[in-house]
Amino acid sequence: MALNIEQQRIASELCRVSGKPSSIGAWECNLANVSLSWTDGVYDLFGLQRGSTIQRSSILDLYEESSRTEMDRLRSKAIRTGEAFSLDCRIRTASNEKRWMRLIVGVGYQHGRPFRIFGSKQDVTAEKGLWTGLATLKQRDPLVERSARRSFEDLVAQALLDRRFEQETFALIMLDIDDFHDIVDAFGPAASDELLLRFEERLARLFPDAFASSRIGKSQFALLLRMSAGQQRLAASLENAQHLLSRPIMRGHAVIDFTISIGAVVLDGERHRDPAALFAEAHAALHVAGMTGGNTLQMFDRPLASPPLRLAQ
Repeated sequence: MALNIEQQRIASELCRVSGKPSSIGAWECNLANVSLSWTDGVYDLFGLQRGSTIQRSSILDLYEESSRTEMDRLRSKAIRTGEAFSLDCRIRTASNEKRWMRLIVGVGYQHGRPFRIFGSKQDVTAEKGLWTGLATLKQRDPLVERSARRSFEDLVAQALLDRRFEQETFALIMLDIDDFHDIVDAFGPAASDELLLRFEERLARLFPDAFASSRIGKSQFALLLRMSAGQQRLAASLENAQHLLSRPIMRGHAVIDFTISIGAVVLDGERHRDPAALFAEAHAALHVAGMTGGNTLQMFDRPLASPPLRLAQ
């Protein structure tokens, strides 16, 4: 009981923190001369005096090396292709305080050529800590059937260690039928069992290439998918699947309407992660999806409502 209460507290706090508009600022970089323009929120994020002179070269020194390398790679790709992106970066402030920053980047065009990049930078340090705390609790969650969970974790471990898939990116997906106990009360055990069976059949049809698919709880299911595109494409695919999976089910003269929540975590370049930890992260995302009212897709350690990454033409 205490474990469930603590999970609810952290998930509620995560919803509250993620919805706060504070600690965010807008920025722009002129590609012709690499000059930067920041709003006050970005200065505050880096611990710099508002309005002070900023040079891109000195700001890059405040990024951790791995974050700087990945940001530069995605920045070059964005300028080359016009493709916007989002990236969580590790930074330190001018006073050497370590922080997590969510960077969102779009590309502006003039006469058909890119002339600026722009977007937002947000302090997500507290949000990161809450996600980690919730995932840690989920590793001890008794609500998921242990045998089913262990079997699925074994499949995840096999996929991560299989040399045939070492260039693949995987996504671990958890799905739950919202308010399933209410469906049982309203339609009875036989109808609810048929709903579970039909739902599992739909999963198999929609994801025939899933590396693994399993029912792991009363109304919870898990998938291990190989991704051929980035996280945004995965989110779009899952949103479409969410609509198709939750179509009403006819049983005699009764119509069973229902919704589902989805939690997901992307396993990109993390071949040595503990499968139990990854499972817990997907479960944490599912928990937060349920906390927001259900009928929701939530990616682990991502914004509760992702801002649109629109290109300025």
